Amino acid sequence: MRMNLKNTNRTNKKSIRINIKNIKLNTKNLFIFLLSFSIVTILLGFIFYFLISSQDKEVINQVVINNFKIKESYNYLKLLKESIFQNTYNITLIWILGLSVIGVIAIIFIYFCEMFSIGFTMASVISTYKAKGLIGILIYLIPSKICYIIVLFLLSYFSIRISYKIIRLLFTKEEIKIKKDMQKYFKVLLFSFIVMVGVSMLEVFIDPIFIKLFTKL
Repeated sequence: MRMNLKNTNRTNKKSIRINIKNIKLNTKNLFIFLLSFSIVTILLGFIFYFLISSQDKEVINQVVINNFKIKESYNYLKLLKESIFQNTYNITLIWILGLSVIGVIAIIFIYFCEMFSIGFTMASVISTYKAKGLIGILIYLIPSKICYIIVLFLLSYFSIRISYKIIRLLFTKEEIKIKKDMQKYFKVLLFSFIVMVGVSMLEVFIDPIFIKLFTKL
């Protein structure tokens, strides 16, 4: 009985190694996958908005209207701290997941949620402001959200690559040089932090200017 269990375990391990070896994740394939995944997920979020009930739409539309209002007591410093914390938290979480075996699946899930949310928000802006909503979408995306999406895309790309290499390192007998990749990965984290601080500054100091112009149209 024990011999059977040992043989079964060995067979399972071999099959896992074979399956992982058969998965090819080169630079071009991953880039195309993430880009396609981004577009499809944003479209799904956009379409999903129009599938929810009218009552839910009214609630969401009211939230959109409130977000396009600048309060008189606009606390720049407090909002900047909150924005930096939220943005850097998301970046750190994805970066850490890239160092784990579950990183590939977890990162794709987080990326899906982010892109889906963007598509959903775009649809709600159009629903709330009609034709004027097209300008609202531009204000929502430019400049801070576009920068956020680019950083999220690049970080997810490198994180998935690192996680995949760690999986191959653990489950196959291949000799994989990961030292240079890790050095590059730390540089990606540093770059992401710097850009995200810039994104937070854009959100707090620049976006309100465009929102005020939008509300006057």
